[in-house]
Amino acid sequence: MRLDDKERVIKSIISNFTALSKHIEKREYKGYEFDDLLGSKLLNALSFNNLLIQRIFVQIGKFLPINIRPILGVQMLPSTKANGFFAKGYLYMFKVTQDELWLHKAVNLLDWLLTNYSLGYSGLAWGNSFDFASRGGFFKKGLPTVVWTSHINNTFYIAYKETGLTKYRNAVVSSANFIINDLERHEDENGICIAYAPGRLNLIHNSNLLGAIALLRAWELDRDNGKFEIARKMFSWSISQMNKDGSWYYGVSKKYKWIDNFHTAYVLDCLVEGYNITNGIIFDWDVVDKTFKFWRDNFFLEDGTPKYYHDRKYPLDIQCAAQAIESFAKYSVVDKEALMYAIKVYRWTVRNMKKNGAFIFQKWRFFTNKLESIHWGQSTMLSAMGVLLYYIKKLQG
Repeated sequence: MRLDDKERVIKSIISNFTALSKHIEKREYKGYEFDDLLGSKLLNALSFNNLLIQRIFVQIGKFLPINIRPILGVQMLPSTKANGFFAKGYLYMFKVTQDELWLHKAVNLLDWLLTNYSLGYSGLAWGNSFDFASRGGFFKKGLPTVVWTSHINNTFYIAYKETGLTKYRNAVVSSANFIINDLERHEDENGICIAYAPGRLNLIHNSNLLGAIALLRAWELDRDNGKFEIARKMFSWSISQMNKDGSWYYGVSKKYKWIDNFHTAYVLDCLVEGYNITNGIIFDWDVVDKTFKFWRDNFFLEDGTPKYYHDRKYPLDIQCAAQAIESFAKYSVVDKEALMYAIKVYRWTVRNMKKNGAFIFQKWRFFTNKLESIHWGQSTMLSAMGVLLYYIKKLQG
């Protein structure tokens, strides 16, 4: 990429990052989510506590071309997972600019997370601000998941590296205690798979590896070898299930036999970070390389369009785009060409998914859901743009 072209990309990222930050601040970091319809008291009552009906209501939220949430009484709410991603985006912008404004914004959100967590567990943990239902079961409002807890653990880990503040180090270690003590485990000759949430022992790879990498971050800080050993077994279990071509099913069982873009990217990020933290002593780099190549070669069109599934294009989804930007940018430390993929996906996203400073949820072949999902779209894109800018600058030297 020519220098003048790279400078245009940098200016574009800064402009879009700033516009999105202003957009979400005006809304006081509150918003809707595509899967929040059970936040309606009416729909919750009409579901009669039936999982199938609950899942149907959640899925309807995906396909609404018009947002009827205000009519149904669904409120715009703050989101723990969104605030974790927003804070991460601000931290990366601070790393690039050293402007204390961005650090101040991150600190405010981190302090909010330290007082808005799920109660009754042995460590810090975070869940949704509304009831939710999926193939994995019914998740009551506030039930913490390993996915959101690990993502937020990552943000506190970055914050500790930047600031050296003990409270952020303690948050990393505390959230690891939740993973160790409050989540059930499946264990066999291949290793360990932990539950997605308390009482939800679903054998899912991205959540298992997100939990494992959260333990390794804590181990790096406190050198508790118990955390290391459990994380090693978690990596071992999921890696034993990896497909020969480098692809990853979402999980183990018939209902989880699909391969999608952003969950594969989660797996890739965990593998890269796990390899780096442990200096490659718990698995071979070949696992990372095969995962990256399958992901890169099967989930993107020539113009940067991020496919949702490896074998079909639609829906065009904002989190697939955001996670691709972030994962490619991070991988550029290993393969400089990955940065070009990140920029290509970024440009496609701005052309196709941006709306009035924010980003829409999904495009299908014949209709578009223009919902501005607070976590699914806004927070993941703010994080992605911050990460992309950081790695562009990093590779510039």
